[in-house]
Amino acid sequence: MTKFYYACDPSPGNWGDTFALCNAAEIDLERLENPPKIATLNRWRVDSPKGFGFVLHAPSVIGEQLVGAYERDAQELPLALLDAWKETMERAHALAARAILFSTPMEFRPGTASRALISALGDTLAAQAGRPVIWQAEGIWDVESTLSLARDHHLTLAIDPYLALRDEIELGHGDGAFILNERAGMRREFDRYDLEEMLGAMSSFNRAFLLLRGRFQRKHAEALRELLG
Repeated sequence: MTKFYYACDPSPGNWGDTFALCNAAEIDLERLENPPKIATLNRWRVDSPKGFGFVLHAPSVIGEQLVGAYERDAQELPLALLDAWKETMERAHALAARAILFSTPMEFRPGTASRALISALGDTLAAQAGRPVIWQAEGIWDVESTLSLARDHHLTLAIDPYLALRDEIELGHGDGAFILNERAGMRREFDRYDLEEMLGAMSSFNRAFLLLRGRFQRKHAEALRELLG
């Protein structure tokens, strides 16, 4: 049976609301005016309900370093990236994070060097992370081939599940990561039927991380809580 984590933007000053609404939270420390220290992350973990999952965002310097290496046509991970990853792992340990998420910006385009860098990150860092490492790729990465690249190198690609289903792309198995923002068409919210269809298509996964984004995330979280119990 698939374990679903549906993750909201947290309210660190009001964790009770987050814990009641979702069973996971995306933690992007760069969005906070005063990033918490390790002791604070430990306290968040201790105060969270049993089974609650944190999805920790790696710092943006990782994506920036990948872009720099790609533009130099380098295929080895930069030292600054390795240092940032070490800090990320310390934070992930403090939170007992269920997953780590890193993003690559538009400037990180598909090519020989970029694929080699992603392969190196997956094989040397993600493979040793002890938890799923989610890759959110912006830009012109083809979903089907990039899913395959990620799986081959210990990474979980974050995708829009409805676009994948529309294009008849196999979602996969193991760990999955899916971004839910707004649907196409006149009706922008996902309704119960949409969400039931999505959850059914994910039955092949052991774990599925549903990353709720945008203006309807609260309504989507409430619907998922009702569906999943």
